[in-house]
Amino acid sequence: MTTAAPETVAATVRAMRRAGAAGEPVPADEVAAWARTFMVQLYGPQKPVRIECRPLYSVEPWIKAEDADVVHARRRKLDIRALYLHPKADKPGKSHRFKNDVCQDCGDGHFYAGPNCEPPAPTPDSRTALPFDPSWFREPLEALQRFASIKIISLSDASKWKRETAYLLERLDQYDKETLA
Repeated sequence: MTTAAPETVAATVRAMRRAGAAGEPVPADEVAAWARTFMVQLYGPQKPVRIECRPLYSVEPWIKAEDADVVHARRRKLDIRALYLHPKADKPGKSHRFKNDVCQDCGDGHFYAGPNCEPPAPTPDSRTALPFDPSWFREPLEALQRFASIKIISLSDASKWKRETAYLLERLDQYDKETLA
């Protein structure tokens, strides 16, 4: 079942899953190729910044490891770990403006705000989409606006319908200018 060594981490994981699904033993050289691929692709030429050690199966704090500790880790019964640098975080595109521990722009709290201030997109006005001929509504809207003006209905309903009809008539005029111009 020896195959060519996969070159990417994804291909290696796929090969490992296939081998696991087959349920057969995997040759040691193939496992070594998988490990080599993981090390090269995940760590590449990056050198560890610090190598630490502690006794096996202990909860003691990690201490800096000497070269001899790494070379003779099994004999000295040491657990070894290598710490690598991570890429530096990008500078935020827009900083938060906190007031009373809440960002004034995005509304995130101080403790759970990310590095970038990303205000939510404004909610689109559902009334702006006109998927039909708007001229159909001009006459009924004008009649409704007249009724609201002469107060046949209650004052609160009249003001609401005046606002709505004024907005819709304004949008119709704008639509007519855009389409007829």
